[in-house]
Amino acid sequence: MTNRSATVQFNPKKILIALLGMVVAIVGLSIYGQKVRFFGVADVRGPWHEFILDQLMKNFYLDAEGNIVTFINALLLFIPSLILTAIGIWKTSVKDKFRFHWIGLALIFFFLSIDEAAVIHENMIKPMRAIVGAEGFFYFAWIIPGIIIVAAFGLVYLMFFLHLENKFKVLFLFSLGVYISGVIGGEMISGYYAANLGLKNYTYAVVASLEESIEYIGCSLIIYSLLKYIEHYLPEGITFKSS
Repeated sequence: MTNRSATVQFNPKKILIALLGMVVAIVGLSIYGQKVRFFGVADVRGPWHEFILDQLMKNFYLDAEGNIVTFINALLLFIPSLILTAIGIWKTSVKDKFRFHWIGLALIFFFLSIDEAAVIHENMIKPMRAIVGAEGFFYFAWIIPGIIIVAAFGLVYLMFFLHLENKFKVLFLFSLGVYISGVIGGEMISGYYAANLGLKNYTYAVVASLEESIEYIGCSLIIYSLLKYIEHYLPEGITFKSS
């Protein structure tokens, strides 16, 4: 038997540009689809044109669930889970002090991916609203336990964050900050508009689309940051060996 190895190499910058380009396209399609929904089009040119418009209105609306962009978001969250799993395995092999923190992060993003696909946190809105009677910025009341979870995460991972090199402190803090600001802050803004204008209007649709896009951008930055981390410590890429 001979030893064989395969090396996976990547360009974090090009991957980030591709992901951000995808986000811009999705946001544009989402907003245009809702414009069609609320204002219509001048002329529907046959059944295929009608089919395409219907897909734009339903499958590319960023604030809807169980559609194409929901799948894309779940996939975007699953990618960091895979990268973090690889890092966790590597850290475990060298008995790194913070190996369990890396594995924990992989599990967190795996759960976030499942949550996005299964719409778990949205199902908490009604029971939480019944408990706290939230309105205005807290109209989507799931963000109340969400804020508590984020605070607990910060405490648990404080020492992990402090041990990172300054370069990665900045990268990870910025990317996570953008993601959390989209998840929590953006949802608060959407909740304010939903509470005052309702959910079925073009203004809310635009605000919700832009708010959701911040999550996509944050997740893209997280992927970029993790790839830069691997690139820094494993400059030749990830090598897989078999015998």
